[in-house]
Amino acid sequence: MRRRKMNRRSFLGHTGVALAGAAQLQMMSRGVHAAAGADGYCAMVCILLAGGADSFNMLVPYDEDRYGQYAATRADLALPRDTLLPLNYLGPDGAELAVHPGMGQVRDLFDSGELAFVANIGPLAEPTSRAAYDSGAVQLPLGLFSHSDQIAVWQTAAAGSRISTGFAGRVADQLSPTLDNGTFAMNLSLAGDSLFQTGAQAAGYVVDGREGVRTVGGYGDAGNEGFTDALDALLAVDFADPFRSTYAGMLRGAIDDGAQLRTILGSAPGLNTVFSDNDFSAALAQIARIISVREVMGARRQTFFVTVGGWDHHDEVLQNQAAMLPGIAAGLAEFRAALAELNVLNNVTTFTISDFGRTLTSNGRGSDHGWGGNQLIMGGGVNGGRVFGAYPELALGTDLDLGRGRFLPTTSTDEFYADLALWFGVARGDLELVLPNVSRFVDLNGGGPGLGILAG
Repeated sequence: MRRRKMNRRSFLGHTGVALAGAAQLQMMSRGVHAAAGADGYCAMVCILLAGGADSFNMLVPYDEDRYGQYAATRADLALPRDTLLPLNYLGPDGAELAVHPGMGQVRDLFDSGELAFVANIGPLAEPTSRAAYDSGAVQLPLGLFSHSDQIAVWQTAAAGSRISTGFAGRVADQLSPTLDNGTFAMNLSLAGDSLFQTGAQAAGYVVDGREGVRTVGGYGDAGNEGFTDALDALLAVDFADPFRSTYAGMLRGAIDDGAQLRTILGSAPGLNTVFSDNDFSAALAQIARIISVREVMGARRQTFFVTVGGWDHHDEVLQNQAAMLPGIAAGLAEFRAALAELNVLNNVTTFTISDFGRTLTSNGRGSDHGWGGNQLIMGGGVNGGRVFGAYPELALGTDLDLGRGRFLPTTSTDEFYADLALWFGVARGDLELVLPNVSRFVDLNGGGPGLGILAG
């Protein structure tokens, strides 16, 4: 279990997710300084596919030679070629790719130029070759192949060390002092307390994907005036004990800030976009609602964090993905439609992360923990219709195969996050402040981005 020092943020976490988020919102709002430029609005939406998605069944070779190699390696885990949805894509040496049959909307977004893939990406502590891996002459990500460790590493973007801040949290730390971002937190999570959005100063604000802003049960409800009055009176007491005084002040702020955000969201314009009735689409609908009131909130930068669990498919990979991937694809398409309705397509970038890729070979029923995998990124500012990084040869015994088709990543998370940070407004000279290891993978003296995923 990751040990975290007790501070105001973690202390509030013990009082309930919603109250913690609202109190954190209050702390963040008090730390925002005067504007120093940075016009316009940008948002990042991070979707964690928790459990380790089998992403080589999400992005699949389609030309006959490479598909044959894939089918031979994956055996009972291989998708039939005639069920795949080919992409309008021609890669090196005539490589063709397709997506899972349940990802029709993803195929459409890719073909329309609004979605791209990043191939064989994963956390790296430093550039790593197979020879260096075998000899032990290279630092590896902490807890490699472990769910909890790799989920943390993806969120912290610090593969070789355990730190208590995340990528989006450090971005907020860096941008907030010079950015007039209104009175609300830059980072909003729809998945509880988020390491991804934890900064040294910046804190996240927790929103419920279904209910929006939560408060103390019964507070302010009709017929519950006695409880409301009693809690108000208790929180107005001037406690001599600093611990109690701090708790009361933060709980008071949590209630007040939550009420303010509920009021703002109550004025959100109705959307014509219809979202599916599942937790993932509901979370994206909630994000769309928050984005719709960004001007009222005074927000110029926002990040959102969503978790979709259940991807640890040690058995029944084909059946589970057939049930789960259509919901992901539909939710992304619905969210895209809502962003178009709000006229912010070019302002919002949505992307997936996952613990790790999985073994290409079968364990007899499913696949096991791997390393490199494939992720997608969507938005009007994305150089879509492309596959970034190197899609590997899906054969056993290659220089990337660490055993059973467990692939050494050829693209680092640092390169991916560098593109996002630059697009979001982080200065190139400040990249190391938000990505401690980025100089090992990106030329900070050069003029171009890490991978070139985002336009502009």
